[in-house]
Amino acid sequence: MSPTDPLAILNEVRRLEIVTRGAVDTLLKGSYKSTFRGRGLEFHQVREYTPEDDFRSIDWNVTARLNSPFVKTFVEERELQMVLAVDLSASLWHGTGPMSKRETALRLCAVLAFAAVQHQDRVGLLIFTDRVEYYVPPKRGKAATMGALRELLRFKPAGKKTLYKPAFRMLTQVLKRRSVLVLISDFTEPLPMETAAVLARRHDFIAAVVKDPLEKDFKLPARLAVRDPETGRVGYLSPGSSTAFQKAHEFRESQLKALTAQGVDRFDLKAGDNVVPVLHQFFRRRIDRMGRR
Repeated sequence: MSPTDPLAILNEVRRLEIVTRGAVDTLLKGSYKSTFRGRGLEFHQVREYTPEDDFRSIDWNVTARLNSPFVKTFVEERELQMVLAVDLSASLWHGTGPMSKRETALRLCAVLAFAAVQHQDRVGLLIFTDRVEYYVPPKRGKAATMGALRELLRFKPAGKKTLYKPAFRMLTQVLKRRSVLVLISDFTEPLPMETAAVLARRHDFIAAVVKDPLEKDFKLPARLAVRDPETGRVGYLSPGSSTAFQKAHEFRESQLKALTAQGVDRFDLKAGDNVVPVLHQFFRRRIDRMGRR
């Protein structure tokens, strides 16, 4: 697909909708809503106090005015706000299998976005590299979601490297209400933990870790020249280079461990994976964890 061909982009978005529609209906319909429950409370009404009520819920202004105790009641906020923060740095555009990490990330975005549309939730999009490349605030409706996916499919970022700090800083500024924040990246660069902790306190922060199948178990039979997609530097890999790949893997895991210690949830998928079973397993794990609380 040409990234500048509007018809091809529109056809790809429609194809993604068709491909994911059945999956959303059969696998995610129930678990999606259960996974993201407890997204906040909104005021409903006041009513007279009963002995079973928590005294901390008493509305003292109404109580004083009516000379009788009244309590505030709340209902769970029905509308969810989801923001997809997608890393489109150069490392995401490559892969050793039939699908790049970027393509896998796009399919993940499509499934989550169409699940949100089905539940009448708002969807926002932030694209970043070493800078914030594009942002559209959360909006409700199929048309808005399709527009965001079209932009994601055709977008050609200016930056090549990964830097999380500008994206995190902007998210802390623009997200005024609690949201489900899904950060989609290969997580190969250092994370600004202080800002991540702020986002995790304010939002339901989820890290979607997209990996290449060879990034962990790398074995090279002969010396090979390679180019770093983010820096453009050319280097050489030898059969002994697996040690360097193992160190890179350990660095990423240490970063993600520190991130989850801040309250960030996490799931992993390899480039080329069917994202629906991965999401379904993740959703079920969250629901089980909620049930044990």
